[in-house]
Amino acid sequence: MRIQLLGGFRVERADSVPVAQTWRRSSAKTLVKLLAVAPGRTLHRERVMDVLWPDAGTDAALRNLRVTLHAARHALEPELAPRATSSYLLADAEMLRLAPGRVRVDTDETQEAARAALASGDLPALEAARTALEEELLPEDRYADWAETHRRTLRSLHDRLTPALAAGLLAAGRPDDAVRMLRSAVDRSPTDEPLQLLLARTLLDTGRPRQAIQQYHACREALSEELGVRPGAAFEQLHRAALASITPRHPAVSVPGPTPLPSAIRRHSPLPLFGREHPLALLVAHSTNTDGSPLVLVRGEPGIGKTRLAEETARDAARRGASVVWGTSHEAEGHTPYGVFADALGGHLAGCTAEEVAVIGAEHPGLAYLLPVLGAEPVATGSPEEERARLFRAVSGLLTDMAAVRPVLIVLDDLHTADPGSLALLHHLVRTAHPRRWRFIATCREETLPPGSVWGEVRDTFVGQRMAVEIDLLRLSRADCVGLAARATGSSRAAARGVASRIFELSLGNPLFALELTTGAYEDLERTTGPRGSGTPDSIAVPENIRRVVGGRLNRLPPDARRALAALSVADRGAVSLSEFEPVAAAGLHPPMAGPAVVAALDAALAAGIVEEREVVVGGRPSAGYAFKHPLVRLACAEQLSSAARGHLHRAFADAVLRTRPEAVDTIAFHLSHADDVRAPEYLHRAARRAAALYANDSACGYYEDLVARLDAAGDPFAAGARLEWGIVLRHSARYTEAEAVLGRALRELTAAGEEAGALRATVSLGETLGRAGRPLEGLAVLSGASEVRGSSDRAGEGRASLHLAIASLRFSAGLVPGALAALGTVQKEAAGLPEDLRLPLLSQMFSVRAACLVVTGQLRESRTVAEQALSIAEQTGDAALQSGALSVVGELARKDGRPEAARDCARRAVTIARRTGDPSVLAFDQSNLAGAELLLGEHRRATALVETAVRLARSLGRTWCLPYALITLAEVRLRNGRLDEARSALSECTLVVGASGDPQLREGLRRLSEELGEARAASAR
Repeated sequence: MRIQLLGGFRVERADSVPVAQTWRRSSAKTLVKLLAVAPGRTLHRERVMDVLWPDAGTDAALRNLRVTLHAARHALEPELAPRATSSYLLADAEMLRLAPGRVRVDTDETQEAARAALASGDLPALEAARTALEEELLPEDRYADWAETHRRTLRSLHDRLTPALAAGLLAAGRPDDAVRMLRSAVDRSPTDEPLQLLLARTLLDTGRPRQAIQQYHACREALSEELGVRPGAAFEQLHRAALASITPRHPAVSVPGPTPLPSAIRRHSPLPLFGREHPLALLVAHSTNTDGSPLVLVRGEPGIGKTRLAEETARDAARRGASVVWGTSHEAEGHTPYGVFADALGGHLAGCTAEEVAVIGAEHPGLAYLLPVLGAEPVATGSPEEERARLFRAVSGLLTDMAAVRPVLIVLDDLHTADPGSLALLHHLVRTAHPRRWRFIATCREETLPPGSVWGEVRDTFVGQRMAVEIDLLRLSRADCVGLAARATGSSRAAARGVASRIFELSLGNPLFALELTTGAYEDLERTTGPRGSGTPDSIAVPENIRRVVGGRLNRLPPDARRALAALSVADRGAVSLSEFEPVAAAGLHPPMAGPAVVAALDAALAAGIVEEREVVVGGRPSAGYAFKHPLVRLACAEQLSSAARGHLHRAFADAVLRTRPEAVDTIAFHLSHADDVRAPEYLHRAARRAAALYANDSACGYYEDLVARLDAAGDPFAAGARLEWGIVLRHSARYTEAEAVLGRALRELTAAGEEAGALRATVSLGETLGRAGRPLEGLAVLSGASEVRGSSDRAGEGRASLHLAIASLRFSAGLVPGALAALGTVQKEAAGLPEDLRLPLLSQMFSVRAACLVVTGQLRESRTVAEQALSIAEQTGDAALQSGALSVVGELARKDGRPEAARDCARRAVTIARRTGDPSVLAFDQSNLAGAELLLGEHRRATALVETAVRLARSLGRTWCLPYALITLAEVRLRNGRLDEARSALSECTLVVGASGDPQLREGLRRLSEELGEARAASAR
């Protein structure tokens, strides 16, 4: 009888009697396995019982053993008579054994063959023995302890066969087979250093030193990640020998000369870059600097100039002697596996000689899968994961070879469209780039990614693990946009005020759009636009050259397609669903269009490349939609309509959206206002309130401005209330001068109308605005004239509580801390009886101000408790502005308690939340707090960058409440960095801005830093 253990348990008899394939008792099967792996095929009964029934008592185990023996014997010999002695499974006193001479086990035969092959050195025998031992011992019992000893014995024999077989293959003149066999072994055991060393030595001995170096790095990486150790002395010595044996394919020079550019970017643009000096400097520094993050992601909208910026960086790097590799992800060709790297490395090989290509193919055979030009694709010998790892090592090896001669810059254009394989390969290369001289620049679109997006997850990993930094390319400023247009045309007329305004308004600072606008006659750009409400589309006149080009494309379309585009051009700037567009075509066009005619017309425009399909959501479900590819084309189509026709179409769009998406108040307001419909004020108000609730303050202000103008023109008494809401949004946008004017008028109108509650709210908002503008005493003067609303209603109680809360906040800013605390007591009393939705926001603000007062008075323990209450309530309300304010106080307390990491966490949360609120003053304040926390942790560079950003933002708002806080942090950062003159300048500016303000925190900060600055200057003078 023969028992097979390798590759799985199986029993066969020489007399062809069938052995049971399905054992009635698993314990009987395990018993035979136990004996088959035991030394001498013999085991003591107690050992068997310990393995099979470890928790059973002696009597129970004996009974089980008798039953199991009976089952095993009859499974092996179905013909065995009752009480007859088994021919194969014997019991001798206390010992159980498989019958010697009658039972053979495959592992015995394999071991004998392996030892004989090792002794003889016969190559076929070595290959056969090692192949046999590749099979796993009892894979169904992989984790069984009782088989481990036998498994180790076989593994040890397999490990002895590996170097012997490698030596035999080399002696037989088969080095490639030897390397392939060793690579397969290393892939299975990457932390086996002797095996790794053998492979590296084989590579070196066969004239492949670069591959030996790559194997050294692969071993070093595996040992570091898995075991936290480095290769031993023998491997280090081999590494040095491999390095010494390399003869560079190009002569290495200390200062490499210029290198050829990839073919994709050899054609130089005739126009210089405008408005990109800072990002270009950052990318140029990155391209040759081996410190910092190995990857820079250049983000921005289409046409913003990402590729052009990367091209200029690549040219500069090539002039400095770096090897530039350029690859583009071609979305139109689908997700070709590793497509962007195939494009990049294929372009690199195109610039190599035939000899160099042959050398690369020989030294990096794994690249043949990616680059067919290197030869036949290698035969896959491992799992998909192993083959992928082999490809990754090959690409890494090629870049390592290139970087041994000169730095390497790899530019990957349109990375957001790359396939998952390319992104995984990039992750591997970026992760392992630190000790090597290669750097990456990738361009990608700035867009909202769907959940589960592979690119989104990889990008977040890069940034989150600090393997990459992001550069956001913004639109050009008006001056840069005009400069680009003037340079493109060679005319100074582009800088004329009217022309500059047209170019900037039509292009919105997008370089591509700006260049398109410069190709026509300037008389068209200088043409004046109609006044607001005149019916001109978007209040912008399209230049004649663009109108002519669009007209030519439209004339090639069927009449129905042209009519459909005219209707589509009236839509808001986003995509329009087919379900909403069909009713518009039926009600807004003459003759009406419906059903298949609409689809056919839009398909014709789609085929002409004028519109594109976009998915839109209608009623919570995705729906087919259409949108113009270019805004200027949309405007040109809209200009062909008369004012009456546009108004009629806008009204049809509004009615269609009201039927399908009544909640889309922004779209409805847009169409009703352009149609000058009587329903416009109602939906403008709804849209304004919705935008304000979402902290879209700029949009809200636009809606309110239009609403108030309409209400004033109609003499509607609601104008005062709308003006009050508008002023509050202006205050939250840090537009304090505008807010003061709007709220002042609202206060006068509400007072005249006898609206006590509205007048009180306007008074409070005006006082808070003055405080935010850095004039707290003026704000208190306004509040002192407020008339409290009497009565027990919720609205009256909220008004009184808001008044005293504003008084407390302004008193604190003016340094009147006792008075602030007294006012806060009134707030708590008034808020106590209010419903929760009114009470909680008031309490959160009250606790935040009280905590700040307690900090100033030195009651830190009490302040901490109060601040945590403020944060807890703010989080309960979900209000971002309340959370930001409470986090600022909690973070300040953490700094005073000597907990800088907690302070940084709070500041980071506050900055994240502040970005949502739309209030730039709060963002500047929270960024300066984060800079202070980073400074405490010794992150001076990060603190400097943060505080400089905060100061720039605060200065752009004027002399507001946040500027002195940012300046104090700037002074402290400059002082800690030893830049004493700049610290003094920041303190001087802060003193000027603070003026007569009594803010205790500012005063204390100025005093402390002034003293430290004086001491530092005295010390430097000595």
